[in-house]
Amino acid sequence: MIAVEGRGQDQKNGLTIGMWHSEVCPMIGLQGELQASTVSHFFDQMGRVLAKHPDVVVVDLSRVAFCDFDGVAALVGAYRRARQLGARLVLAGAQGRCAQILHRTGLDQILPPIPARAEAASAIPA
Repeated sequence: MIAVEGRGQDQKNGLTIGMWHSEVCPMIGLQGELQASTVSHFFDQMGRVLAKHPDVVVVDLSRVAFCDFDGVAALVGAYRRARQLGARLVLAGAQGRCAQILHRTGLDQILPPIPARAEAASAIPA
């Protein structure tokens, strides 16, 4: 996997963000907590990826330990921004509490999550 613009990982306030490019699309991997104190960091990194105008962006949630309503709002904001730019946002690997909050808020109906990151890259049409 190749890092996007040489950036492998960036960490702030309990959220580590890894960025790379699969064979098909850019991917953003989140590790830690997606909450009020970390959403601006997520938006900054998402903005860098969307600035390149990809067709699809995968957000890997498999290592998100905690996601609150601010985190869900950040994912909705990323989804809206991607749509404005003509891109599709795909969520992958949500599990545990993160998967539960996506379900409780109905976000899993708007952005149906793909169970695993590997499946996400292969499920996206080239």
